[in-house]
Amino acid sequence: MGETTISSNEDNIDTYAIRLKNIVGLLKERTNKDKVIIVAHSMGGLVTRRYIQIFGGDNIDKIILITVPNHGIEDKIKDYCSIFGPEDACNDMSYDSVLINQLNNQKTDILPTYNLIGVGCDMGDETGDGIIKNSSQYLDYATNYYVSGTCNEINFEYLHQYIVYPKEYPEVYEIIKKILS
Repeated sequence: MGETTISSNEDNIDTYAIRLKNIVGLLKERTNKDKVIIVAHSMGGLVTRRYIQIFGGDNIDKIILITVPNHGIEDKIKDYCSIFGPEDACNDMSYDSVLINQLNNQKTDILPTYNLIGVGCDMGDETGDGIIKNSSQYLDYATNYYVSGTCNEINFEYLHQYIVYPKEYPEVYEIIKKILS
């Protein structure tokens, strides 16, 4: 039963969406369930949304998104993205990319979507999670939850990365638990 996941610095969001299709199929088979619930953080939320756009939502019960750049990244985050992640995926996440345009303007299945938005960090003209602005995280069709936090830019400590740690932000864990029950 040994699956192997191979990571590459050349992958784009569509490639990850295809991988997600394989994972969803495997989970359904192993759990004997008709649908899965996806909890996705950051770029994983874009992968999830693209998966649904390409393959439909028949296999998904609901999605929980945590600090996802739903309307893209910009400014210094866009400039430095490829230092930390695959360049193709970073290009896909740009606020003016074809992928972001497709995700937000092409028809897609609308599933129960719960969207956790990180706020409290100064991002110039608005608040956000230190990486993604509030306005980029928001989704019209989702149930949006706001989680307040802090950033320490000098130490490269951003709400974006710490929001998924239950000890740091127990309210996130409580929101997810409530959604799943």
